[in-house]
Amino acid sequence: MSVLGAQAAVWPTGDDYAARARQQRLAAIAAAVAIGVACAVVLLATDEKTLLLAALGSALAGLVILMRPVIGVYILFAGAVLFEQAGITGLSPITEQVHFFKGLDTFTAVPLHASPADLLLVLSAVSLVAAHLTGRVALRMGVFGWAVAGYGAAFIVGIAIGIARGAGWSADAAVTELRSPLQMCVMYFLAASLIRERKQLAVLLWMFALLVGVKALQGILNYQASLDLSYALEAVTGHEDVVFFDLAIVLSLVMLALGVRTRFAYTLLALQPLILGAEILTQRRVGFAALGTALLVLAVLFIVGNPRRGLLLAAVGSLAIGAYVMVFWEQEDGPLAQPIRTLRAALDPTSVSARDLSSDNWRLIENRNIKFTIDAFPLTGVGVGGRYIQHEQPPSMTYVFEYWRYITHNALLWLWLKAGPLGGFALWFLVARVLLVGSAMYVRIRDGRQRVLTVLPVALMTIQVAFSSVDMGLTHARPMIVLGTVLGASAFLFARTVPAEPLGAARVSPV
Repeated sequence: MSVLGAQAAVWPTGDDYAARARQQRLAAIAAAVAIGVACAVVLLATDEKTLLLAALGSALAGLVILMRPVIGVYILFAGAVLFEQAGITGLSPITEQVHFFKGLDTFTAVPLHASPADLLLVLSAVSLVAAHLTGRVALRMGVFGWAVAGYGAAFIVGIAIGIARGAGWSADAAVTELRSPLQMCVMYFLAASLIRERKQLAVLLWMFALLVGVKALQGILNYQASLDLSYALEAVTGHEDVVFFDLAIVLSLVMLALGVRTRFAYTLLALQPLILGAEILTQRRVGFAALGTALLVLAVLFIVGNPRRGLLLAAVGSLAIGAYVMVFWEQEDGPLAQPIRTLRAALDPTSVSARDLSSDNWRLIENRNIKFTIDAFPLTGVGVGGRYIQHEQPPSMTYVFEYWRYITHNALLWLWLKAGPLGGFALWFLVARVLLVGSAMYVRIRDGRQRVLTVLPVALMTIQVAFSSVDMGLTHARPMIVLGTVLGASAFLFARTVPAEPLGAARVSPV
């Protein structure tokens, strides 16, 4: 054998490095799954004897995340999709019993109100900073960075306003209000700095699709269990699950319309019966309203991107919706009649059920109280941790949120209420930035698979805004963690440094 031949036999080739990199990625994913399972087992246990196991598990998780900070992003993202933040009235699924979003002091003897999700987020942020200081990772703002930073800064200003006003200020309420917005901001910068490959984005997409399928199946099983109860349940899934259901439905329709034929597309399409079934059975009107809003935005994108195909798809969709309305308009009961409740309530409020009418009336009174408070403090608002003025007494409810005088159902007005016009501007600047950048990239890019990725943040932001108009969407940890991750993970696709290679190449396409 020649010297060159001997060297070729000893030195690793490019294929060897690629194989080693694949093995490292698989090992990292396996470690993330193992840690997630271990943490779930620990969090399910409430016996004080498990504290040692919890400490060992936490130490292992901390070590792995310090070595691979992106694993913290994966676990937080998966936990936000899978685990409930609040209980489902009348049901007790296993995902609710996992204390991922509950303070340690509520299920252990540790006197710390921070949740495992909070601690994991802090650990991931520390790991990112450590990786940056050692030169392994560069901190990146991303295309949405300044908008996200401005959104977070609005809450800091709101805290200062609340403390300065003093009257009715609550530190506990302020912490509750701050937690989810700051989680979104931190998750954005984590994902923007750590998700730098399309294969990493593919991991998030596959996790999302499979876990949403799990939640949909759980919702259907919850509905079957509810049939044995002597009373009707308001919902069979968590309130925020409809955000994830809607996004999965939209992504499936986008890939179908754009002709994307990949394993991910087929998998998500195969899960649609479960997801649509859970969406219908959970009876959340806001879910259908948010889905309809997202479909309207997509119709505009399709028409601008390809007028002929867009108009054809819009016509087909309009005919399908029209046929559904004609068939089910008079039907009052049954799962298939649930989507029509949203449209009927908008066109004829007197036609809704007594339960829906009571819920709507409560929100209308709350909106009037918000308006009265904003008129009283037009420039500053009441501050984060400050109560709004109860000018009009709302009707009594069977369940009242502890901080209902601080956190409002209409989250779009809530930030204006907390930080004045500055807070409102910060929110809508972030929304506009995501919609404009995502839409512009959708029009510029011609590859179908890459277009799906540009639609992802646009669709999620649209759904989140529609959901937050009638529910506390900006203070729910689950959708805010997912939103921050999606915005940060997709930021590198919108950067000017995107390679000039075909963006839809099969070897790098996440979808």
